[in-house]
Amino acid sequence: MRWLLGACVLSALLVGGCHDDYRIGEFVWVDWDGRDYPAYVIDRKSSTKYRVHFDGYDTRWDEDVTVDRVKGRIKGPATVPPPPERVARAMGISPTPSASAAVPSSFAVGDRVRVRWRESVYTGVITALEGRSKIHVHYEGYGPEWDEVVSEDRIIGKR
Repeated sequence: MRWLLGACVLSALLVGGCHDDYRIGEFVWVDWDGRDYPAYVIDRKSSTKYRVHFDGYDTRWDEDVTVDRVKGRIKGPATVPPPPERVARAMGISPTPSASAAVPSSFAVGDRVRVRWRESVYTGVITALEGRSKIHVHYEGYGPEWDEVVSEDRIIGKR
């Protein structure tokens, strides 16, 4: 019977006591639909559950996650993978395969396009192309300080 009690205590320690404690505001990697995404801890729900905000995504994608989904702290810049499939569908885009940079863009310099930025869409003109992953856009009605390089998955069509 003592061995059963010892096994219960050991399993409780393994489940509840062998993880990092993350603080509110920390930048961490979080497993989101099978990939690691950068996120900020925005609340601590319990000793094993956190509320996180995925960097670069709207607050509607904030999520309560268990500590096993938090993969560690981020030090330095983080490379963000394409959005999860369900997020891409909700945003009206499709995730771009990693080999897409080698495929020429279906757009041309001078094309007027609509570009998604967060939950809004802006009209712009393509000023340069470097494949599908680097499309230089100037936004109509805005100064050159707002020009940016976008990937084709942010362009939702020609105007």
